[in-house]
Amino acid sequence: MSEQIQTWETDPASGLQISVERPRIDGPPFAFFFPLPAPDPDPDSATPAFRYWNAAAALRRGADFWGPAMGPNAQWFTGPVLEVRLDAGADWNAVYNRRKLLFHRGVLNQDTVIYAAESADMLCHELGHAMLDIAQPNLWNTCHNEIAAFHESFGDVSAILCALQIPSVRNSVLAVTGGAIFQDTALSRIAKQFGTALHTLRPDEADSNCLRNAHNSFSYVPPETLNSTGSTAVLTSSPHSFSRVFTRAMLEALEGMMAVHASATPDRLHDITLELRDIMIEAVKRAPLVQLYYASVAAKMMLAAREKNEAYETVFRDIFVARSILSSASADAILSSPTPQEDTGFAGEIAENSRAIITSSVASERHGLTEAIEVEISANPLATTARSAVEDASLSPLSPEEAATMFVDRLFERGLVDIREEETESPLSEGLVTHRIERIGGRLHLKRVSFQFSQSMAARRHYQEKGGS
Repeated sequence: MSEQIQTWETDPASGLQISVERPRIDGPPFAFFFPLPAPDPDPDSATPAFRYWNAAAALRRGADFWGPAMGPNAQWFTGPVLEVRLDAGADWNAVYNRRKLLFHRGVLNQDTVIYAAESADMLCHELGHAMLDIAQPNLWNTCHNEIAAFHESFGDVSAILCALQIPSVRNSVLAVTGGAIFQDTALSRIAKQFGTALHTLRPDEADSNCLRNAHNSFSYVPPETLNSTGSTAVLTSSPHSFSRVFTRAMLEALEGMMAVHASATPDRLHDITLELRDIMIEAVKRAPLVQLYYASVAAKMMLAAREKNEAYETVFRDIFVARSILSSASADAILSSPTPQEDTGFAGEIAENSRAIITSSVASERHGLTEAIEVEISANPLATTARSAVEDASLSPLSPEEAATMFVDRLFERGLVDIREEETESPLSEGLVTHRIERIGGRLHLKRVSFQFSQSMAARRHYQEKGGS
C-alpha cells in the first residue's frame, strides 16, 4: 500500500491541503536531486519536512505532466538529474539556471518568512522553464524580448496546467466557472501567497493578491514601443510583464477548447490540459526563432490545434487575432496555405537557418565596456508569414540586430548583467542577474545564466552597491 503525505493543494494562500502518494524523487524519466537527506513526512505545514515533501510532490506531478510530450529519450538539459534547492537564501525569487532549480525565502517581517518552495505555482513555473529548455534549447540565449517573455509565459502556463492535474482543483474550477475558465479565480492568480506578500513591500512589483494574473486585459503591442519598467497595472517590455499577453491567450484557449465540447466535466478538462500541452510543445519545436516570436509560435499553435481537433483551429485563430498576437491577414494566410505544416514562414535559405544560432556584435560603450559584445540573435523576420497586428500599419519589425540591441540595452538598464568575465556561482548573484559577460576566444559574449520568477530591483541595487560580489 502506498504511503500518503499531506501537501498544499496548490498555494499556501488557499489554506487547502490534499493527501497524495509519496513521490519518488529520483525516479526516471526526469529525476530530481535534493541535497538534503529526505526527512520523514510531517503534516505540520510550518516544518522543513512538510516543505520538502510538498515541493517533491509538486515537481513530480509537473514532470509527469510535461514528460510524455518531450519524447521517449528526453532528459534535463544538463543530464538525467536536476538539482533542487528548497532554501537558496533570502530573496523574493526562484530561479532556473540549467543546472538547478533554486527556491528562495522572502522575509516579510521578523515574524513572517515566505518560502517560494511552499507554492506549487512557483515550483511548476520554474519546472516549466526547464521543460521548455528541453523542447527548444535555442531559446535560452537568443537576445529578443518576445522570446524571453514567452519563456516566462510558458512558466506561468505550466503552473496553471499542472494545478489542473489535481482532481480537487478541476472540480473547484468548474464549480466556480461552469467551464468559462477565463475569469479571475484561484487558478488564474499565480503565486498568491508570494505575490501578496511582495506587494506589501513593493506594490509596483506584484498584484495585491498574486504575483501575476492570467486573467488580464493586455493585448499585443510591439515591445519596443513600451517602457522597460512600470507598475503591474500597465504593460511593459519587461519579459515578466509582457508574458501576460500570451498567458492570457492560453487561459482563453482553455475556455475555448472546453466550449467546443458538449459537456464541461473534470475528465474533459483534464483531457484538454493534455491537448494544450501537446499543442504548445509541438509549436515551440516547429516555430522559427524570430524576434516576432509570439506570432511565430502562435502560427504553429493554430496548426497543431487543428491536428488535434478541427474545431480548435477557429478557437486559436480568433484568440490570437483578438489579442493582436497575429494579424487577421497573416492568420488566414497561414491556415489557407496548401502545405501548412511545411510553411515555416520563411523562404529558401532563410528557412534552413530559422532555428540556427546566429551571432552579432552589439556596441557596449554606453554600458561602461570598451569592447563590443557578441550576442545570439534570430533569423531575419522580413520574409515571415506570421506577423502580429499593430495599430500603426507603417511600423515594420525591427531587424534582428536592432531588436537584440534594444534587448541588451534594457538588460543593462535593469541591472541584470554581471560584467565580470569569470564564471562564478555566488549565492547572491545567482538570483539577481539573468546574464553574464564571458570572454570566449578573445571576444566578449553575453550568455544567459538564469530565468527568474521575479526580479527585485531593491535586492539588485544592493548587489550592485556591493560591487557584484
